[in-house]
Amino acid sequence: MSSRVLLLGSGIGYSASPAIQNAAFTAAGLAISYALCDVDADDLARVVGTLRDPDAVGANVTTPHKVTVLELVDEIDPTAARIGAANVIARRGNRLVAHNTDLPAIAAQLRDLRPPAGLAVVLGTGGAARTVAVALEDGGRHRVRMVSRDDWAELPELLATADLVVNATPIGTMSDKSPLPASALRPALAVLDLTYRPSPTRLVRDARVIGAPARAGAGVLLSQAALSFELWTERAAPLSVMRAALLAELGRRADV
Repeated sequence: MSSRVLLLGSGIGYSASPAIQNAAFTAAGLAISYALCDVDADDLARVVGTLRDPDAVGANVTTPHKVTVLELVDEIDPTAARIGAANVIARRGNRLVAHNTDLPAIAAQLRDLRPPAGLAVVLGTGGAARTVAVALEDGGRHRVRMVSRDDWAELPELLATADLVVNATPIGTMSDKSPLPASALRPALAVLDLTYRPSPTRLVRDARVIGAPARAGAGVLLSQAALSFELWTERAAPLSVMRAALLAELGRRADV
């Protein structure tokens, strides 16, 4: 009997996760399928309940359900509990366990950027932004400011003294939009954009034009996907297969 993994979110037709995970399951010889499940908040509890069925392996969770889903599982691992957000659910018998694989994936990208340890500005206040803030704090950042869209009038002043900005909003997904005007960027301001389609994003391209270190979110996606695979299957992820599938989706110039 085949098994299933779902991606729970809203407006997620752009996701590259099915291509990555289905390639991984095939390479591992596993009869598991990965499918999108576009679900609104009112139906989320019902859909999460179906993950207890014998054919369910688990789920990924994305915007806007990363926080709410914690109320619907039986157990929350320490990382997800600390952040207050989860992006993975794994079924263990009849119990559902929430995890957060975004944290190590984001932390790795931040280490690669290696910006100085001054002020970090995080665009957004949702589950992804919370994860970024924890990753920054774990990396030694003592000045982290999460900024909601209602307070973006403060950004010019904040960015003038920051050395890192992270876009943890969906702005730029499937478009040529950027959450920031190019005039707000400067060479000493490193950029991490969690958006990954297109890759690189407009924000990242604008930053690179002026010589700022910048990365889009495809690398984060790949890393968290590999860790998710390992939680569901208890096997090592076929990382080269997953990377090839992601590049086929996003193009060879993607930030992977």
